[in-house]
Amino acid sequence: MRLTLTDDEVMELMKSIAKSNYPLYSKIQKQYNDDINRDITKKQSSIQEATKSRERTAKAKILNAINILRLQGKEITPYAITKESGCSYNTVKKYYSKGVSDGR
Repeated sequence: MRLTLTDDEVMELMKSIAKSNYPLYSKIQKQYNDDINRDITKKQSSIQEATKSRERTAKAKILNAINILRLQGKEITPYAITKESGCSYNTVKKYYSKGVSDGR
């Protein structure tokens, strides 16, 4: 059986356990904190992974756009890359200024 308790209910329950059985309280408190930390770490990891994936996709689009512009003999500017890649101007500026066109 699984109970769903609010944070306030958990705290009240913990207080009453602490009064009667401190070792049990310590064990429950540690498990509760570990569960919370695990959820936060998992979420942060997922966010970082998604960000890296979006960055790789944007860089690939920008590099492809630069190569297409080179093949067409057109001037390579952030605006031209934006039009060709479909990425936002700010994204192109961000990676273009970091030298994505040089493969860095």
